[in-house]
Amino acid sequence: MPSESLIAVDRVSHYYGDGALRRQILFDISTEVRRGEIVILTGPSGSGKTTLLTLIGALRSTQQGNLQVLGQELNGATERDLVRVRKNIGYIFQAHNLLPSLTARQNVEMALALHPDIPAAERYARSIEMLQAVGLGNHVEFRPEQLSGGQKQRVAIARALASRSQIILADEPVAALDRKSGRDVADLMRDLAKQRGCTVLLVTHDHRILDIADRIIHLEDGRLSSFSEAVLSNTQQMFSMLAQNNRKGELTRRLSQVPVDEFSSLLDEVTTEFQHFLRLVGMSDADAFDSMLEQVIEAFTIKVGQILQADRATLFLVDAEHGELWSKVAQSDGEKPLDIRVPGTAGIVGHVATTGNVLNVPDAYADPLFNRAVDEQTGYRTDNLLCVPIRESSSQIFAVAELLNKRGAAAFDAADERRLCEFASSIGVVLESWWQMSKGQGRIEPSRRTAG
Repeated sequence: MPSESLIAVDRVSHYYGDGALRRQILFDISTEVRRGEIVILTGPSGSGKTTLLTLIGALRSTQQGNLQVLGQELNGATERDLVRVRKNIGYIFQAHNLLPSLTARQNVEMALALHPDIPAAERYARSIEMLQAVGLGNHVEFRPEQLSGGQKQRVAIARALASRSQIILADEPVAALDRKSGRDVADLMRDLAKQRGCTVLLVTHDHRILDIADRIIHLEDGRLSSFSEAVLSNTQQMFSMLAQNNRKGELTRRLSQVPVDEFSSLLDEVTTEFQHFLRLVGMSDADAFDSMLEQVIEAFTIKVGQILQADRATLFLVDAEHGELWSKVAQSDGEKPLDIRVPGTAGIVGHVATTGNVLNVPDAYADPLFNRAVDEQTGYRTDNLLCVPIRESSSQIFAVAELLNKRGAAAFDAADERRLCEFASSIGVVLESWWQMSKGQGRIEPSRRTAG
């Protein structure tokens, strides 16, 4: 094993059960994790992530293949060798596993008790030092019941790092935390690991913390691939199907069956990999590609409207050259999407496109900015609406997302504003990638094309 590789997995397979009940859970896994790397392992439930993590952590016996950790071959290793490896690994799990009768300091000191060469005074000082490093300097004598979920997980991180382990193994460390606490814990793990030169292998389902990784690998059905390969395989298959058979509404139908939390993850994955996807599939078949993108924009816009309980969802593109706003109004229930063109500064949408401000209008006809001409053109009655700007990477506004008529409520609320901004930002990545590539290849100007 090269000196810089702390973990080397070579053709490892693993089985559960015996006889007729014997079932293979890992298939010829090969990978390595180098010194100082933060590697995230993703994959669906039941894919074998925890099994692989416990094999690497010497908590489970290696059955087939070679697995070296810290220079020690684990397949066939003695119990003494396994214990030596475990002492040099810090473990962080979804359940913080703190002893309720001990204080935060005492819980951290327990990890140091595995190292009899560390004097008691140093164990005491180091536990306080680590708790201060994770922001709990004022909570060292608090018991777990006096700490929040995020604080308990911080204690678990301090415990894992206190012995100055070379490797940290973390199994869903933020799964039980709210969004902010999870983000704080993930950032803390990254910062402390980098400061101390630790190698981190982290299992997670949370796509919001993927950015802390130096590298992402993906495990599915017991087989390992890169995260990019996994996402691209799924999105390419979906997008290629749309481009090839041009079946209108197919993506909308698929997305209508996706739960809200899974849709958010899907949107994160698609936007993360979309630029790579565009380069991968190319744009040689312009008509098919345009048709595919129309369906993607339409389907995702309809889904956002459904999630936020809007009667209609609209995406406006800013055509600065011609001083216009071009919109594609996504409708559900099989209705054909509407194409609308209005002056670039007209109405509430024009105001949002010009100023970059979010506008939440509870009574459209009472607002002096509202442009009634669109209702007159379409025969639709707007009661309330929510508009948010979509910016390019240069911060220039190039699109506006709009929701019309909140179902079952007087108007959209602050939570709707926040979620629409999040969705619009992600959809904007997809839209901008396509737009920039279209213009870069001298193809039809997106802002002047008409939707089918």
